[in-house]
Amino acid sequence: MKSIKKTVLALVATSALALAFASCTSYRPVSAGSGSVGAKRGEATASYLFGLPLGQDNTMLAAANAGGIKHVGTVDQKVFSVLGLYTTVTTIVTGE
Repeated sequence: MKSIKKTVLALVATSALALAFASCTSYRPVSAGSGSVGAKRGEATASYLFGLPLGQDNTMLAAANAGGIKHVGTVDQKVFSVLGLYTTVTTIVTGE
C-alpha cells in the first residue's frame, strides 16, 4: 500500500512539474495593408504578468517605426504564453 502511494505521489509531482514548464507559441495574422510585403520588417514586443501589462508598447505603429516602414504590407502577432501567467505579444510588420 505504501509503494502505491509513493508511486501515485511521484506521478502527481512529475505531472505538476511538467505542467509548470509548459508553454505555447502561436502566430496569427492581424491585418493586411495596401503596401507590398517588401523586405523591411519591424517588431515590437510587450510582456504581461497575470494579464497585467508591464509597460512596453507593441502597437503596429511601434513595430512599423522600428523597421522604418512607411507603407504597411502585413501585420502579424506572435503570442508566447506560459500557463497564461506570463505572456509576451510581439507585433510583426512588413512593408516598404
